[in-house]
Amino acid sequence: MDKKIIIGLAGPMVAGKGTIAEYLQNNYNASSYGFSRPLRDVLKRLHIEIIRSNMAKLSEILRHNFGQDLISKTIIKDIEEDTNKIIVLDGIRRPSDLEKAKGLSGFVLVKVEAMQSIRYERLLKRSQNADDKSKTLVQFEADEQAEAELQIPLVMAEATYTIDNNGSFEDLYRQIDELVKKLLAQ
Repeated sequence: MDKKIIIGLAGPMVAGKGTIAEYLQNNYNASSYGFSRPLRDVLKRLHIEIIRSNMAKLSEILRHNFGQDLISKTIIKDIEEDTNKIIVLDGIRRPSDLEKAKGLSGFVLVKVEAMQSIRYERLLKRSQNADDKSKTLVQFEADEQAEAELQIPLVMAEATYTIDNNGSFEDLYRQIDELVKKLLAQ
């Protein structure tokens, strides 16, 4: 099998990590894994509203009872078994999760940056979580101070590549294409 390219994405809320993952899936047949997906799956199965505070509570319960690295171990195992050439690991938030991902052959970390005002406007337009459209700026700023969000800058500081997502979709897609081209050439 050819070498895998595993693109880890780190960035603040609504910076565009999911959009990048979706673009890579649609245009490069990439597989995609995210740290929030298992939490969303459990909440959905339990018929509990999928909002950021519920995901944080569930994450805390799981990590407290089954180990801080439960979700990262699960995702890393899934990635190791994936035979796709390009794989996206979306939403690396904790340095401990980054350390596990660094153990994967072909892993590169990409930070995704976008100004807070742009990210807030995007939040109001999306509906990833049940409360996105009604969130106030004060609530958004409070979410950014949550435990799961505070370590993201430490992870981002380790990135090899940067995607600036303050512009248009076309600008974002151009940056993604350039990154993939660079990674495939290595």
